[in-house]
Order: sequence, then structure tokens, then C-alpha cells
Amino acid sequence: MTALRKYRVEQGLTQAQLAEKVGVTASCITMWENGNRSPNISTLKKLAQILDCTVDELIADK
Repeated sequence: MTALRKYRVEQGLTQAQLAEKVGVTASCITMWENGNRSPNISTLKKLAQILDCTVDELIADK
């Protein structure tokens, strides 16, 4: 499980709900969680704020 998915699940958000909050499509969230793509730094900052974690926590190998 990726850190992004872990924090999303902890916050009780679906991929679609997180996508709406970030301003991307649900398929973007899926690609990020599967490791097929990576969000840019500004999006990482937004994700960290929404998911109540740090950018370092989101990009850490777990």
C-alpha cells in the first residue's frame, strides 16, 4: 500500500472524493496510488494538507 493510499483511507476518503478536493480526476489518484505516475510538488503540498500529513510522509517508502 502506498503512503498516499494509507493516508487517504485513514481520512475516510474515496479516490473520487480526494480527487475532487485536489482538483484532479479520480484516475489521477489511481495512477498515483499504483505508482504509474507521480504528482508534481504543488499537488503534493495540496495532498499533504488535505490528508493531514507531510510531503515527506507521502513520498516515503513504506
